[in-house]
Amino acid sequence: MELQVKPLAQALTKFGLTDYESNVYLALMKNGPCGIKDITACSGVPRTKVYPVLKNLEKRKLVSFYPDKPIKVRGLAPDSSLTNPIKNMEQDIKVMKRAIQELRKIHESSSANDPLEKKEYWITRNKEEALKRLNDIINNASEEILLFVNHEGLDIVSSSCYDQINQASKNDIQVKILLNATKRDTILLNRFLDLVTIKYVPFSPENNLMLVDGKELLIFKKLSLKDIKSVTIVAEYYTGADVCDFLQATMAGLDMNTGKDLSILMPVIENSWLPDSYLKDPKVNQIPPIFYYHLMDNLSTRLGSKLNLTLTDLGRKTLDSIKKTTVPFIPGTLQEALNLLSSLYLLNDGVECKFIYDEPLNLLTCELTGELTQYYKSASERGFLIPPSVWGFFLLGLLDIFGFDASPIENSFNTNENIWYLQYKLISRAPVKTEKLGADEKEVLPKIT
Repeated sequence: MELQVKPLAQALTKFGLTDYESNVYLALMKNGPCGIKDITACSGVPRTKVYPVLKNLEKRKLVSFYPDKPIKVRGLAPDSSLTNPIKNMEQDIKVMKRAIQELRKIHESSSANDPLEKKEYWITRNKEEALKRLNDIINNASEEILLFVNHEGLDIVSSSCYDQINQASKNDIQVKILLNATKRDTILLNRFLDLVTIKYVPFSPENNLMLVDGKELLIFKKLSLKDIKSVTIVAEYYTGADVCDFLQATMAGLDMNTGKDLSILMPVIENSWLPDSYLKDPKVNQIPPIFYYHLMDNLSTRLGSKLNLTLTDLGRKTLDSIKKTTVPFIPGTLQEALNLLSSLYLLNDGVECKFIYDEPLNLLTCELTGELTQYYKSASERGFLIPPSVWGFFLLGLLDIFGFDASPIENSFNTNENIWYLQYKLISRAPVKTEKLGADEKEVLPKIT
């Protein structure tokens, strides 16, 4: 067999296939239907061994015999005979991971009662020692790792602890980072977005905090050593119920009250679509969803089938009113504009609104979660075109600018998870003439109430 096939043949033996079975199966998959003679030539398996091998592969549903004579066989795509062992191994790995976590808990519990093992406080100003302790605490986590860091702390974690955090995430340990993210953080943050939960908070800590399993606290920061013109890392460790319980409650409060999903805000931060001051102190909309719900309800009663046309016109006027106060920054593509809208919705209303635009099919999908009041559900039940918020009208205004009318094709509200799904078919027409600023122009979208 060719050299590049050998590693694959060896991998198949991990599923319980013999060397002969692996080589015959690969020969059929590579060359298509073959007779005994061709299989022997392609696989290198002795002719007298080929037929018994084929029967074993047939039992595994990996090959199929043609009914005609002489014998001819074709290879089949892998099915449960190969995938089931993987599922079993994955289950075994999960059991093993749980066992490790439980053993750590038992060890921690017994160590806590041993005065020789109990260490409630230490401090180090040695960089290598600080990083070693930092990674040791991450490696010993069994349930949760909470990080509240500034740019400096993010740099330390990214450069020195990435592999450990990656492994902790794979071990089903919940890892969460709280950060007042700015544009200079985005390169580092993109490494973590698919691994852990990251929340944007409107302020930055002076020192970096890591709380593990609610009982181990590490405070760390960089420190300049002027005498030798170098930088070290100072790390201070605490364990104990009082300080850790207090900080766990504080960080949970930050997450619940001010933390915003960074994945939604990232496009705005990366592209500087909004100033840092707006991110830190957005003007919360003073008009609640009840107003917009009753507005659409009254319009629906009066206008009937013409409601959607009227809502689109109101959306257009919403954007026009912004233009009268200052030039709006409208990104150059519809998906970018929708990303901006998602951020505004989250910052002002606390609603996570994710848009997926399928350009080839002209489909727009909207998923709303977060602080959805009863009027969102009521709006869904009434079949309204948009959510009961100024940002719903803003959406229609954006679509109008990019030359689309929206026709709703799906509207479903999951009460158990408090999620509203909306999907629109976008119908192209001549776009409205409006100014779209280039990427180098930094006008800022004003606050809307």
